[in-house]
Amino acid sequence: MKTLCRSLLLAAMFATAAIQSVPAESPPLTVIDDERLARDFVSKLGGLLANGTTLDAEISRQQLADVAGRRVTAPAPAIACGISPDQSLYDAVVPGVVAVGSVFKCEKCNDWHLGQLASGWLLSADGLVVTNHHVLQRDKGNKYGVMTSDGEVYAVTEVVATAPAGDAAVIRIDTRGQRLPFLALGPRPDCGDPVTVISHPKGRFYCLSNGVVSRYHRQRRWDRAANADGGKQPGAGQHEPAVWMSVTADYATGSSGGPVFNTAGEVVGMVSRTVAALPDAGGEPGQPAGPKPNEQMTFKDCVSPETLQSLIEVCM
Repeated sequence: MKTLCRSLLLAAMFATAAIQSVPAESPPLTVIDDERLARDFVSKLGGLLANGTTLDAEISRQQLADVAGRRVTAPAPAIACGISPDQSLYDAVVPGVVAVGSVFKCEKCNDWHLGQLASGWLLSADGLVVTNHHVLQRDKGNKYGVMTSDGEVYAVTEVVATAPAGDAAVIRIDTRGQRLPFLALGPRPDCGDPVTVISHPKGRFYCLSNGVVSRYHRQRRWDRAANADGGKQPGAGQHEPAVWMSVTADYATGSSGGPVFNTAGEVVGMVSRTVAALPDAGGEPGQPAGPKPNEQMTFKDCVSPETLQSLIEVCM
C-alpha cells in the first residue's frame, strides 16, 4: 500500500511539473509593414479625392488664421482606449493614434504622390483630431488625410481650432458615420515623471519611445527652430511666448503631433520640435535642429498641457 501511495504521489508531482513547464501562450506579435501603409495611404486618399474633396494647403492656411484662439469641446475623460490588466499601454492607446499626411500631383503624371507624413491623435469618436499647427502648412497643392491604426483613411474637412503660439491645432475628419476610438487628456506631469511617445518618425509607423519630463519653459515660437517633421516654424514675434514641456523620449522627422502619454494612457503633451544646442551658439533657441559635428545636446520640446487645455475644453 505504501508503495502504491508513493507511486501515485510521484506521478502527481511529475504531472504538475509537466503542466508548469508548458509555456504560457504569448500575445500575437504586431508586425508593421511601413511600405504598405504608406502606399495604402496614398491610394486610399487618392480614391477619396476622386469621389469628393478634402482640405488643401491653401484653404488650410486661411482656416488656421480664421480659428486662431478658438476652443473645442471634448468628451468627458473616460478613456475609450483604456488600459486593462492584461493589456500593455501600447496596445491600449494605439487605436487612438493616427498618421496625418498629404498627397499631391506632380507635373509629370496624373498619379497622386505622398507629400509628408506626421502624427496626431483622436480627441473624439466623431472625428476630431489633434496635431501641430505647423503640420497644416504644407506646400501648395497638397491635400490632407488621416490614417488610423487599422489602415483606414479619412479625408480632412476643416481646421476647427488652433493655438498658434503653442503649435497645436484641432482638425475634423469625415468618419463616414463610423465611431472611432479616442484618447483623453490627463493632468500635468511633474519633472521626472515617466512619459511615452508614440509617433511615426521617418515613416516608421507606430514607434514607441520612453523618457521623462525634463523641464517646463516659456519661449516664443522661433522662426528657425526646426520641427520634428522637418518644417520651419513661421511667425516669430507674432505671438506671446507659450509654455513648453521638454522630454527625453526620442522622436524625429514625422513625429510632429505624436501624443505624449502618462502611465495611465492619458495624453499629457504632444511632440512639436527639436532644437540643437551648439557650443558656439551657447545653446540658444533658433538654431537649426539636426545632427551637427559639434552638437552637444538636442532638446525635445513638446506642446505643453497648458496649451492643450487652452485649446480643448473637457465636457464633464
